[in-house]
Amino acid sequence: MTSPTPRGVLSLDTPDIPGIGIAAVTQPSDDLLARAQVGFERFTGGAEAQSDE
Repeated sequence: MTSPTPRGVLSLDTPDIPGIGIAAVTQPSDDLLARAQVGFERFTGGAEAQSDE
């Protein structure tokens, strides 16, 4: 069996139907933005770190 794909190249056989299985997200949810802000503040030290004491 011969393949048009060169060796060492990852290839997936998919149907040539455009748009199937593609969902575009235009804007993140408010919950995601709030969690990202909290994580960023922890990462940069902008928020007070909570101790486990």
